[in-house]
Parts: sequence; structure tokens; C-alpha cells
Amino acid sequence: MRIYLIGMPGCGKSTLGKRLAKKLNYEFIDMDSYIEKNACMFIDEIFDAFGEEYFRALEKNTLDDFLKLDNVIIATGGGVIKDLSNKEKMDGLCIYLKVPNDVLTYRTSKSKTIRPLLQTKTIDELFEERKDKYDYFKDIEVENVNIDYALSKIMEEIKC
Repeated sequence: MRIYLIGMPGCGKSTLGKRLAKKLNYEFIDMDSYIEKNACMFIDEIFDAFGEEYFRALEKNTLDDFLKLDNVIIATGGGVIKDLSNKEKMDGLCIYLKVPNDVLTYRTSKSKTIRPLLQTKTIDELFEERKDKYDYFKDIEVENVNIDYALSKIMEEIKC
């Protein structure tokens, strides 16, 4: 099974994904790291050099690579849901990690990760743009304010 984690920047896709993969004995892939490795550039460098549209095309192509994999947890980029046709490529269980915007703002302000879109938009603005798309993509929704709680809820949902 492929499990895709979707959600806003700072919702814990990578952190929770690593723990979930360990618990299920699955491989873990961080989509942004995968793209950076293949492009030999950091995400912010890709945005600066080629723009968001180019980066979204890289995301779309990367989803094709994941179709060959099984028993994997994939922490997607927060904006993978911007292209509704990506839903077809995300063949597996799609878990939306929901976190209140004030918590996301706090987490992203403390993070060392450069998030290109948060240089020009607030969490609230980004969420307004994306909330309906997260609802469209998700198979299940789990609140991730507490990682242990979120893990137990996911394990319940997937019956493990």
C-alpha cells in the first residue's frame, strides 16, 4: 500500500511520516527531498530559478515514480493538491493532516526550512487557497497537534 500524507506546510507530514513508516515497517519518502536530490537543487532554488509552475511539473512527474512502489509512506509537498489531476496519480490512501493555522504559523516560524510560498503569503492566505483541495484529495483526515494522538488515529483508520 502507498500512503500519501497531505497538508499545509508545518503540519508534520515528514515528522509523522517517519514515525508511521517505522511503525508499519514501510519505507519513508519525503517528496520535496526526493525532488531536490533528482534536481540537484533545493526547493527554494528551483522556485527562484524556474518558478512555481516548473516545480509543480516536477511534483507531477515525481508522482509517476511513486506508482512503482509499495509499502511506502510519502510525505507530499504541501501544494501537490493544487493540480487536481494529481489525485489520479496518488493511487493509495491519502491522509490529510489538519492543524490549526495558529499552530502552523508557530511551527513554520521556528523551522529552518525555507518555504518559498510563505515568503509572500501568510498561512491563513495559503489555507484559504487550498482548503477545498485538501478536502477533495483526502480519504481520511487526522488532526496532528499531538503526534502520538495522530499516529494512533491513523493506525485505527488503517486497521493496524
